[in-house]
Amino acid sequence: MRRAFVCAILLSCLSLAAADDVNMFGEPENVSKAFSEIANRLASVESLDLAFTSTVHSLQGDVIQSGTVVQEPPYRFRSDVYTYAMEGITRAHELTLSNGTNGWEISMAPGGKTVAASFWTLASMGDIFISFLQRSTPYLLTPAKTNSYDGLRYNYIFTGVKKNATGWDFEGNIRHDSEMLKGIAKQASAMGPSGFSNFVPNKVTMKVTNDGIISEFKRYNLYGRLLSQMNLKQALVNTYVDESGFFYMPPKGLFVSNLDILQELPSMYVNHSLLGKKAPDIKVNYLSGKDKIIKPGAKGVTILTFFASWSQLCREYMAAIDKLHSKYAGTGVQFVNVSDQQDMKTLAAFQRGLNTIIYADPKREMVKTYDIDNIPKTFVIDKKGIVRYVMEGFNTASESELSKRIDELKEEKAETEEQEKEAKK
Repeated sequence: MRRAFVCAILLSCLSLAAADDVNMFGEPENVSKAFSEIANRLASVESLDLAFTSTVHSLQGDVIQSGTVVQEPPYRFRSDVYTYAMEGITRAHELTLSNGTNGWEISMAPGGKTVAASFWTLASMGDIFISFLQRSTPYLLTPAKTNSYDGLRYNYIFTGVKKNATGWDFEGNIRHDSEMLKGIAKQASAMGPSGFSNFVPNKVTMKVTNDGIISEFKRYNLYGRLLSQMNLKQALVNTYVDESGFFYMPPKGLFVSNLDILQELPSMYVNHSLLGKKAPDIKVNYLSGKDKIIKPGAKGVTILTFFASWSQLCREYMAAIDKLHSKYAGTGVQFVNVSDQQDMKTLAAFQRGLNTIIYADPKREMVKTYDIDNIPKTFVIDKKGIVRYVMEGFNTASESELSKRIDELKEEKAETEEQEKEAKK
């Protein structure tokens, strides 16, 4: 009897699973079929010219965005977004564009001045594009030509869909698969409709046009209150696209971050408050105690390294620095190696094994000025005294990677000198 009961339960579960017929996203069959049809519609899309608005209700007040998206799938696109937040206290203009081979991300102040910029190349195009999609509006298509909004489907579970004359209406929920999201939802539910819990998303609705383009996307909290809304104001499909809109030239003198490097070696290159800024004067002591002031960039490319002799990792790294010092001797590259150790005898013994000079920072003034939290840490500074890269730690690629950066900045110097000669002619 018990065995028959268990078999009946198993058969019941199997029949339910067959009835639901869910796919890899956990969607019902009608939802899956709708997305397949949308993918077929998108297969004929050669270009998009879209205009949208977005409003997000947050703990800090409303965040309002408006912008345009021009795209030729997969990698050619231009996204122009204006943000207005905290009743106008915060305003920003973000421009992101790619010509399919190179890409740029530019931040501008309200007055139009460019305040930050970064670029990437074909080497990391796919990774950068996907990263951008994850934090952009849902109107951009993913790299797959026959896109069916897979990115959205991994983040949201769509449970229902209705077809109408203008397209499709979807409804669903935020995925709460992770323990973190489950914990947040549980905490929010316990707090009731106030404070933090009022801004935890739950339900989502989405409208898709017959062309396969999202025309409306809404998120609601646990109590049905609207949290965010994106609306398509204009959608031109397979229309003329101006080629010049996919190219960008940064203003003269602006430091532009290389996202290829950050993508390729995220553990070696680190963010730092001095990146892209003028490096402070380096005020240190010779091991004899005599003061020394070094102006970064004054004698060409400057490689500033902070280390400690007691660290085995630093010892290995300084051996690599010493090789580079010998390699670039007399070529306009200055190596400055600084330790905050107070035992001068230990540093003097360490110096005897090196050709490159080491300096002392016994009062830790430079450690504070350069915001040193981990060692070894190296600042790669160009001829103008601008911090171009900050490298941390040591691995088998450190020496060759630092050599690449030095060569890169030395070439910049040569190009500048050649340009100056041409200008004088």
